[in-house]
Amino acid sequence: MGYKRNPKVYHLKFQDEYEGLEVMVRSLSMGQLIKARSGKSDDGKDGTEELIELLAERLVSWNLEDEDGMPVPPTLEAIKGEDNDLVFAIINHWTDAVSGVKAPLPESSPSGEPSPVESIPMAPLSESLAS
Repeated sequence: MGYKRNPKVYHLKFQDEYEGLEVMVRSLSMGQLIKARSGKSDDGKDGTEELIELLAERLVSWNLEDEDGMPVPPTLEAIKGEDNDLVFAIINHWTDAVSGVKAPLPESSPSGEPSPVESIPMAPLSESLAS
């Protein structure tokens, strides 16, 4: 009996200017991740168009609403109708999550104690004698 994998779904929560936005998006294959990070297309499409189509293909759901409070469907057409800043924020969070990039440490992260190696007195080495 072999191992059956369960494709991962990332739950992206935004803390920046899009605070409150939540996006559920499926993982990428290694080939898709490399392609997404390189911005190169095999079929002559613009790299941005390729990324948008990839996002639409992998997008499970989001809590995005329009100006009237109506849910925006998670479709390619809807993605193309959104501001590029929002779409690229989603893509950046997604590719960071897929590639394992962690959030930065808080500014108040402790630095720890100095290494004891610095305080160990060292005597100069003796000159080597010629043989």
